Amino acid sequence: MQDARSIACASIAKAFKRFPDLDPPSLACDDLDQRDASLARAIDHAVRRRWLTLAAIIEHASNRPFATLEPPVAAALLVGTAQLLLFDRLPDHAVIDCTVEWIRHGGKRPRATGFINAVLRKIVKLRGTLEQTGEIGNEHHLPRSDGSWWYLNAPVFNSIAPQFGFSKKIWARIEKQLGKEQATLFAKNVIAEPPIIVTSETLPQCVIPHEQHHFGVVPQEVNISDLINDSDNLRVQDPTSGTSLSLLRWMEQTPHRILDLCAGRGTKTKQLRVLFPNAMIGATEPNDVRRSLLQEIADDFDITVYVPDGEGPTEPFDLVVADVPCSNSGVFARRPEAKYRYDEKHIASLVELQQTIIRDGVAVLNRSGYFLYATCSIDREENGSQVAWMKRKRQLSLIEQSTAMPSGSPQSDPASWHDGGFAALLQRQP
Repeated sequence: MQDARSIACASIAKAFKRFPDLDPPSLACDDLDQRDASLARAIDHAVRRRWLTLAAIIEHASNRPFATLEPPVAAALLVGTAQLLLFDRLPDHAVIDCTVEWIRHGGKRPRATGFINAVLRKIVKLRGTLEQTGEIGNEHHLPRSDGSWWYLNAPVFNSIAPQFGFSKKIWARIEKQLGKEQATLFAKNVIAEPPIIVTSETLPQCVIPHEQHHFGVVPQEVNISDLINDSDNLRVQDPTSGTSLSLLRWMEQTPHRILDLCAGRGTKTKQLRVLFPNAMIGATEPNDVRRSLLQEIADDFDITVYVPDGEGPTEPFDLVVADVPCSNSGVFARRPEAKYRYDEKHIASLVELQQTIIRDGVAVLNRSGYFLYATCSIDREENGSQVAWMKRKRQLSLIEQSTAMPSGSPQSDPASWHDGGFAALLQRQP
């Protein structure tokens, strides 16, 4: 039977071959008990969240370019280093011994055992003291998601970028987008563990009230699946995402026909049904898995789901909602794999996709109809620049827009946490 560390190493070895295009993790934990399965997931998550930070430390300790290492060797060092620096109460000898054992058998690189052992022991010696405060940009300081900082015994980080897990090119883009002061706050948000936030008209008593009305934070000891199953109309949703529909209050007419583009699992679609109980609501979703989940709720919420190559709508819509695919730059804390793809090429591809979706949405929009555009991004090219393009190329006029920077950092009050995002309500010119 494999143990938690072996499963994490195998997962990261596969991911290494695809980096920076990391897929969501899929760990084979079925044969593990609950405790070991949780450890495997925690290790895998920590590595993905701090991949480039760990890589910088490994390069320092090994004197080798990290990207040139074989996938099993790189994975073993990532998993071992994450445990030594980002976890507490894991004995050093157990971490090192298990890592060496995996590279010998699971990683099938017996000749690398001495190298792995030596590098991990150097990393143990690299640790200084664990402090509750640290300095952003200090080459000796390693920030952790719980708010503590390792003071390292040698200078490792040559800039803020590797200290917080960004490539230099991507960090330069973030500073250009936000400015240096706002970018440092953003960096602290990205390494924090975000709380699970739920919303409902009536929240369960076990949920901690959020500063945003009708939202609450789920305590760590509460099982979210059980909570959802036991609570009517409770859904997992961040306040920024949940309140984007509030822009609809600026509409002068009540919509009778609504289309939710890129509806996902139907979170906003269900909100639209509550807001407009008498409207005809249609929805589209290109992803097969998410569309099947959307179809499961279609009858209960009286939603028409349009499928690819199927019969589409025959009449225009008074309101089109487009929560489009984006860089996820407002939710890097929740989707750490997305920050490794936040470059010019990826943004350009997303902007093109977003404009295709906008064209499709406007094409079925009624005269004087409304178009609600939303992202979970903080990038100007995906947000303000797209609004300018819609005004210029799609003959839409801006009614109202809202922008939210992500709020929250290690040790901050989870009741004040919210993701970053953008929303704009526009109207078609008659």
